[in-house]
Amino acid sequence: MDDGSTEVRVGFWNTWLLRPRLWAGGPSLPRADRLFAPEVLRRAPRVGAALRDRFDVMALGECFEPSEQDAVAAAWPGATPVPGPTRGRRRSTGSGLVTFVDEARAHLLHTAHHAFVAGGDRRDSDTFATKGALLVRVRVAPGVILDVVSTHLFAGGDLLPLPGADDQARHHSARMGQVDELVAFVQRERDPAAVLLLAGDFNVQAHNHDLADPGADLRDLADRLAPLQVTDLWAEHGVGPGHTCTFSSPADLPPDPAEPDQVADDHEVHPHAAPGERIDYLWLAPPADGSVAVAADRPRRWAFPGRGARGGHGGSLSDHLALTTTLRLRRHPG
Repeated sequence: MDDGSTEVRVGFWNTWLLRPRLWAGGPSLPRADRLFAPEVLRRAPRVGAALRDRFDVMALGECFEPSEQDAVAAAWPGATPVPGPTRGRRRSTGSGLVTFVDEARAHLLHTAHHAFVAGGDRRDSDTFATKGALLVRVRVAPGVILDVVSTHLFAGGDLLPLPGADDQARHHSARMGQVDELVAFVQRERDPAAVLLLAGDFNVQAHNHDLADPGADLRDLADRLAPLQVTDLWAEHGVGPGHTCTFSSPADLPPDPAEPDQVADDHEVHPHAAPGERIDYLWLAPPADGSVAVAADRPRRWAFPGRGARGGHGGSLSDHLALTTTLRLRRHPG
């Protein structure tokens, strides 16, 4: 860049590569493609091919098994996968978190992860997953460090129809317990000289129409993240509601004429009228020591349609859209 800044193309994508195994490394559960997520074996390499040469650091969610992570990596030569928390004695599935670093553009320096203690109970399918957070630190230029922290918070319900299984207030309380752990993890592990990008599927609707105050849950999330001094990039720079999932038709995801893999954004559409919901976020903070100036391009949503494998109902490669931005980082002199 003319001003001496370095561009880094970053983002998060819940890939819906959910294919549970009977045991670690064993065969998948019967009818997994029908019960959990469609065409995982076909979609996994297409995920890597869609990301290759477009992004420098990309955090993925719901890429659960090493076999699926390997399939993404094989289609993205030169990218190093960093997996998040794995399955434990009490969890039959790992976190699904894995961050890919294109080492031609970013040098991997350090990783750390945390498995959440907070969560739901036997009424929740999430109980079987190791919910947590993953930090990946990269150097993108001399003296310019980026910490990318990814997470996928508790959703709740979707298992046994017991009393309280679908209680949204209970679900939100469990998520906020995980957010408190997330903040503590970032405060403990973050490099004060690093730019911070906090990304993931937070399962918090930006506009929850079931609440008397639709923005209450997001405000609660933002308040709890306040110690990290992060900014919601879509709220700051996005165009339109920025919904990332729960689409039912290809008409919900009109392609951008300039880049058909992206979804066109419309600033005139009200969140109440737009299909889908916004639960995936990019949160950005400059270095705590003020050593690097940070600017972010307008965040964009990517559907990656027409890849010859069945994904989301809206025709996208996953049931969530990828959410990305380009960061421009410049070290202050001195």
